Amino acid sequence: MTDIMAKTGGLPRYKLHWHVLLIHFPISFFGVAFGFQVIHLFTSPACFELATNVVLLAGTVMMVPTLLTGWRAWKSRYQGARGLIFRRKISIGFAMLIFSTVLLAWRTIAFGAFTNVVVSTAHWVYLAANTLLMAGAVAEGYYGGRLNHH
Repeated sequence: MTDIMAKTGGLPRYKLHWHVLLIHFPISFFGVAFGFQVIHLFTSPACFELATNVVLLAGTVMMVPTLLTGWRAWKSRYQGARGLIFRRKISIGFAMLIFSTVLLAWRTIAFGAFTNVVVSTAHWVYLAANTLLMAGAVAEGYYGGRLNHH
């Protein structure tokens, strides 16, 4: 350790893996959106529906830098290997971005982004869609874990 510290001016240097850091944000946001939607459906406070929309928006926005850094890491670290695990991760990631964008657009066009809607069939559709995003996040985590921890 002292050799490393001497070469770097006294501080150890670490390489920051942006994709590994960023991937936890959309996974967390989609999980929280799912949880807020479940709470809203069974307790009905409007604040949980609003929170679902805001957190889903945050997860969708965070998918963009996450996918970009993942693509860059795949190209540089794995030389763009076309293995099944990479195809699955890339497909799931882009599907989640497209699906969450469409879900947000539907929610905003049909009901308004930040308005409360009386519990109806649309809420159950919204919950089902959030469940699919949560399943995608779990799959991404599973394949990412397999890739890095064998």
